Amino acid sequence: MGENILRKIASTKRVEVEAMKRLFPLEALREMAAENNRSPLSVKMSILNGSGIIAEHKRRSPSKGEINPMSEVKDIAREYFEGGASAMSVLTDTPYFGGSLTDLAVARLWAPGLPLLRKEFIVDEYQLYQARQFGADAILLIAAMLPAGEIMTLNDKAHELGMQTLVEIHSEEEIASIPKDADLVGVNNRDLTSFVTDIGNASRIIESLPQDAVKIAESGIHTATDMIKLRDKGFDGFLIGEAFMKTSSPGETLRRFVEFESETRGLNKCSGL
Repeated sequence: MGENILRKIASTKRVEVEAMKRLFPLEALREMAAENNRSPLSVKMSILNGSGIIAEHKRRSPSKGEINPMSEVKDIAREYFEGGASAMSVLTDTPYFGGSLTDLAVARLWAPGLPLLRKEFIVDEYQLYQARQFGADAILLIAAMLPAGEIMTLNDKAHELGMQTLVEIHSEEEIASIPKDADLVGVNNRDLTSFVTDIGNASRIIESLPQDAVKIAESGIHTATDMIKLRDKGFDGFLIGEAFMKTSSPGETLRRFVEFESETRGLNKCSGL
């Protein structure tokens, strides 16, 4: 797509965060977070003990354009919870993805038992306090966007606030940026500098990941068969958005993914495979 999209998004995000700090200072946000007594849910345990699917709410993206612009978060959150998602990813970026922190708060209200990931381009600890205040249980840290030292600092701060971290990489070179105590490690099949997707990327990288990492495959998963193939490669979880959101009933599509994998596993077990 010509330009480095991630660099453009990061620049926009830093300006956005500084503007928010002027409207609502960090210290005030810290005080609110300190008064928040909700115990975050464990995305990690939900993935290991459930379907493994982190179902995403996504209205649009720079690569795909409009996906489901009129979707109601409260409806999608309930559908994902009832459809068997292990967690829900809520995009809160407005300029590029059409999301908001209000979406996160609405998802928290309408699906209180579903672990929530704030899907955002995190560049500042301010966004972590926002995530905690608006109901997130985990946050995303993108290795292609942040120096290793910043990832470590933000990872520690998220843990201090009671949230878990999904540290996302795209290449083997970025593995060194993963903190040892990151809760989840994601491999994105989409190159965030160009937004080109290659579903084989995750399969090539998985052998180089820390053995004890809870491994999440992200992007380019369009069918339940794609998911099963990645599970067979060793992935514990899957972040899936477009495959659900482009349908008329994201929750029902999710349910079919879950049921298809369950039936396939059952048939393989019976056949001795």
